[in-house]
Amino acid sequence: MKKSILILGIILIFNSCIKKDDPCNISGGRYEFVLPFSLYPAQETYHIGDTITISSMVTNPVYERKTGNSYYLDDFKFYMKNQIWFMDTIDNYKNYDFFKLIIDSSYYSNIFHFSNGISHLQFQYNYISNYYTIAFKIIPQKKGHFLMTLWSDIEYMAGNQEFDGKCKNIKDHAVIYLNNRQDNNINLIDEAKNQNYQSVYINKESNYLDAGGYCFKVIE
Repeated sequence: MKKSILILGIILIFNSCIKKDDPCNISGGRYEFVLPFSLYPAQETYHIGDTITISSMVTNPVYERKTGNSYYLDDFKFYMKNQIWFMDTIDNYKNYDFFKLIIDSSYYSNIFHFSNGISHLQFQYNYISNYYTIAFKIIPQKKGHFLMTLWSDIEYMAGNQEFDGKCKNIKDHAVIYLNNRQDNNINLIDEAKNQNYQSVYINKESNYLDAGGYCFKVIE
């Protein structure tokens, strides 16, 4: 009996070691490439007409945090969404028309408008000389409390992209490290009229920071 238990224990340990060392054993079934962003000036309060600059530069190979590896991505299609939620309403409402967008024509960008009145910006990194870059500016046109997020749109827009070392059936995704993953004014969510924001972003690590969350208010 003791011998059987010992053999079973050895088998379980062996299997767990294989599973742990398997580079394709990726939780959630998708890669999470890390995209560092900066927002400047980083502050809680802006005036109508102020300029807010959002930019990112990613060096190839690109770090993937689930495997802890860096992968060489040759002209990878990093599609992203920039959404800005207007928190001074009881509805979950995002409208990019509350901001003026300034972006160089060399970047792909498009503001999508939907029939329910919401809108967001979609953009793509440029890939030049082994660097991925994006830079744009937004200028507030309306007073209020706002929540900005940056989301990966790679899976939907680019589909399955191949690269060396990629595992089968693993999807492509990205997470955002905005301003070195500081709190990014998450406390302003408490001033939102819609309490849904507090419940959605109660998990600060995955729901707020991974999505490049940034709260701010605009005054005259």
